Amino acid sequence: MEGDIYLRRADKDDVELFFKWVNEPDVRANSFNTEPIPWESHQKWFEKVLTDDGVRIYVLMQDNLPAGQVRLVFEDSKWQISYSIALAYRGQGYGKRILQLAENELISNGHTGEKLFAEVKAHNTASQRIFNSLGYAESKSNHSNAYAYVKVIGEKEQ
Repeated sequence: MEGDIYLRRADKDDVELFFKWVNEPDVRANSFNTEPIPWESHQKWFEKVLTDDGVRIYVLMQDNLPAGQVRLVFEDSKWQISYSIALAYRGQGYGKRILQLAENELISNGHTGEKLFAEVKAHNTASQRIFNSLGYAESKSNHSNAYAYVKVIGEKEQ
């Protein structure tokens, strides 16, 4: 993972890219809704999240190429994190990097001290390792087949 790596805000031109990513078999398997997402549903959802003040959605860029996405949704007094890494970039440290960059975005926008929350399916050991390595504490999940992770924005990694 060398070169220029950064987050940029997603925009309407990313709708097809996000559609491709959301329907990758591994992404569906690691989602709580494992069914493929229809194009029309995706378009409506994407348009909604781009205009929702409680949602921050970013594209991870590596040397000006899209490498993944992260979505932060503010609800119930916490930021819920959802992310995925493009197939060609998996297993190379991008999962950890995208979460670090997302945390930095929140800090730079004045959200220090607020909670981050993520739920990870029990079989998704790669994401579990990432959240643990970034100092997230395990918490009770809303799903029986998952782990939850919580962290206060701006707290130092363990």
